[in-house]
Amino acid sequence: MANILIVGGGFAGLVAAEKLAASVGRSHQITLVAPNRNFTFYPALVELAFGECETSDISFDLARKLSSIGVRFVQGELIRINEGLRTAVVAGEDFNGEIAYDHLMIAMGRRLATEKVAGFFEHSHHILGLNAAARFGKALEEFHEGTIVVGMCPSARLPVPVCETAFALARRFESKLGDGSVKIKAIFPESLSSAFGGADLHRQLESAFAKYKIAVLYDVPISEITPSEVVSEQKHRIEYDLLMLVPPFRGQAILNYLGITDGDDFVKVDDRMKVYGLNNTYAAGDIVAFSGPKFAHMAVRQAEVAAANIAAELNGEERQRTYYHEIAAVIDAGGPDSIYLHYGIWDDHLHRLKQGKFWTWAKEIHDALWRARHR
Repeated sequence: MANILIVGGGFAGLVAAEKLAASVGRSHQITLVAPNRNFTFYPALVELAFGECETSDISFDLARKLSSIGVRFVQGELIRINEGLRTAVVAGEDFNGEIAYDHLMIAMGRRLATEKVAGFFEHSHHILGLNAAARFGKALEEFHEGTIVVGMCPSARLPVPVCETAFALARRFESKLGDGSVKIKAIFPESLSSAFGGADLHRQLESAFAKYKIAVLYDVPISEITPSEVVSEQKHRIEYDLLMLVPPFRGQAILNYLGITDGDDFVKVDDRMKVYGLNNTYAAGDIVAFSGPKFAHMAVRQAEVAAANIAAELNGEERQRTYYHEIAAVIDAGGPDSIYLHYGIWDDHLHRLKQGKFWTWAKEIHDALWRARHR
């Protein structure tokens, strides 16, 4: 019997655990370590901030879910990987010590590097977490007039919630946008194409932004936030009364000593999700060093590939599953301006762009089914 250790309880960790439990769980021990016993469905955090769902709708007990499929759950933080001994040092509420493994899956996700932008912690909201989304929602309830700025910091790697937040704000403050008592600005550190991994969708998004009276500012790499202004590296100064930004993303510096990370602390893997330089070790999700944005559907597909190749190794078979880096995402504008984008980041010959209210419905149905199937 082999010991399979998964570190991380987000999309990649959960999906890898499910796939491995279904394929090799009867013959091998699977353990998942995560600091939080709750799973959060991140794509719905914009809805949570705007009061369109409850916390219970988009989170569930991860430990209970894993127990139901025969996976051991350990609540704790990874302290160190001893690659030579094949052990992981974990510290947490219910376990402190070493966990031995034969195969390791790193799915720790990204770190929100708010310290990279001076004043972020003190002055900006974000929505990348249940509590953070709730705080932004409360600030919205108390907001009545002025300028709302939403945007991405450099290296934020997550443009969809910026767009969806801007559109949701436009719906909420439609009449006040009309009389000028509320203004909405969306800020991107680069072009829209760059924010979406090279995909050409700027005409459709710009048209939708203009229709909803949202001002869009490109090439504004935010470097500092004061109590009333966003300041860029080029010394742009943009005033705000309410601010929501996606902070910079980084990987996990705790892994740097292993020599497996890039300059931003993300883990380097091949197209089979195998970690370069470590035996029997895979990685998936936001922790991996692939270019472009970091979306949940990418983490899911990476986890499926990694789990299939781990199972193949355990069964003495050749690893055949490979990952193709592409975007398949819906930007929900709440109506006919919603956009479906399917784009190959590694092959820009794949580029499909569709628009219409259907994609709002499709996203709602897909998200509801995903939550129901996995909780």
